[in-house]
Amino acid sequence: MTMKLDYPSQLVTANDEIYYADGNVRGSVCPEITSYGERSTDMSATRKVWYDYLAQHGVRAAILSVLLPSAGSQRHAFLVGLESARHDLHATQQLLTIAEQLWARMDRDPSLQFDVSTIWAGHPETGLVGDLLTHFDHGVLVQTQHQGATVRAVYFREKGLDRFTRQEVASVQLILPLFAESAAGGAQLARQSQRSAMLEAMFDRVSLSMTMLSADAQPLFMNSAAKAMLDERKWLIRSADGSISSMSSRQSKQLRESIRLAATADPCAMTENVFRLDCSNGEWRLAYIVSAFSRSGETTNRCALLIVLAPGKIDAPTQMLEALGLLPSEQRFLGHFLKSSSLGSAAVDCGLSEETARTYLKRVRAKLGVHRQMELAGLISGLVLPIHAGNTQSVGE
Repeated sequence: MTMKLDYPSQLVTANDEIYYADGNVRGSVCPEITSYGERSTDMSATRKVWYDYLAQHGVRAAILSVLLPSAGSQRHAFLVGLESARHDLHATQQLLTIAEQLWARMDRDPSLQFDVSTIWAGHPETGLVGDLLTHFDHGVLVQTQHQGATVRAVYFREKGLDRFTRQEVASVQLILPLFAESAAGGAQLARQSQRSAMLEAMFDRVSLSMTMLSADAQPLFMNSAAKAMLDERKWLIRSADGSISSMSSRQSKQLRESIRLAATADPCAMTENVFRLDCSNGEWRLAYIVSAFSRSGETTNRCALLIVLAPGKIDAPTQMLEALGLLPSEQRFLGHFLKSSSLGSAAVDCGLSEETARTYLKRVRAKLGVHRQMELAGLISGLVLPIHAGNTQSVGE
């Protein structure tokens, strides 16, 4: 087998996940994809078994690729015994591209042996990858299908050993389904981690305090607004055992019982409760507690969702007022009017005559379909989305 390989880097796509045999992640070519290897001791132990298994057959290094079904173009690549390329992304990309071009020459053959020296025929290489491959004389390409996944491997033989025997090729093919199953499990963990990160980011945009709690009031998740409220220590606090309670001992008992009932309720009889949280300075908030249940899985997971409602606002976003047909001048007048004690005060604040201000008020009420100031204030307050205006980070992060 004689070949010349060119290795354009575009063969390594933004959907590639790259892992090494010891379970540590070299990294994704695409940083948006969350890698799972660093957090999974089971995966690390499994890869150690792979490494030891391959070593028994004189395999010093391997490049494996798993293309999962229903996963778009995402590929999981595993590199064994090539740790010197760990901190060199270009070398890692080069190794994967070489493997892809080798596999492309297999067609549908389940295995194909080659001499490593032929990779560089007419294409001498002096870089890190060239140095790596000088440690091997022979290699074998293998591929298979496992539960819809396409699994391919390049195995490099210890230098000085003969070519793979037919029995040895059959032995190293046996591990391919294990790689496919591991990659499938890893892809599921990566997707779950990515979804969790996205949900956390979205909940942090919500300005309402939102906390998911277990039956004993232990927080399972808090958005940034809830963390900020805990830091204020005005309405809610974290007890010594980590549970959430109220500043008032009387209200704490009611809060704990409401959380317990919501988190243990039968799915067919969801509960909800609303009560007032008081602060020592006279301010108050409404706490709204509802039952929450998992939507899938054989086991139903329960929790309580605690939402603390902020006081009503009268500063509706400009986009909403524009959507209702209010002109910029009418929007400015409306803001002053709702915050003023009288029409005359609003007129002064806006630099308008009282007669002009009255005309503005009539036009605004006509466009919004309201007749009284309370109705107008209630309508505008209801238009305020509980979303932070800009990008936010979770408190304490």
